[in-house]
Amino acid sequence: MVKKVQEMKESIDTEELKENVVRSSKWIRVLLVIVYCFVFSWAAFFLGLCAGLQFLFHLFTNEPNKNLTKVGVGFRNYMVQIINYVTYQTAEKPFPFSSFPKK
Repeated sequence: MVKKVQEMKESIDTEELKENVVRSSKWIRVLLVIVYCFVFSWAAFFLGLCAGLQFLFHLFTNEPNKNLTKVGVGFRNYMVQIINYVTYQTAEKPFPFSSFPKK
C-alpha cells in the first residue's frame, strides 16, 4: 500500500501541475463560466416570459405569435450555446464573443 502511494507521488509532475494551475486562460474561463451562469438565469427568465406571452396569444387568438416563436427559438439556441460552453462541450464562447445563434 505504501509502495503504491509512493509510486503515485512520483508519477505526478509538480511542474506541470503548477503550470496548469497558474495558466491565466483557465482562470478567465472559470470567470466566464460564472458570468454565463448568471446570464443563463436571465435568459431562462426571459424565455419563461416569452412562453407566458405565447400562451396568452394562443389563448385569445388560437394560434401562437410568429414573432415570439422566432424570439423563443433564438433564446433557446442561445441557452444551448451557453450550456455547451459551461459544461466544456465546446471552447467557443457564446454571444457576445461569437455571433448570436440563428435557427
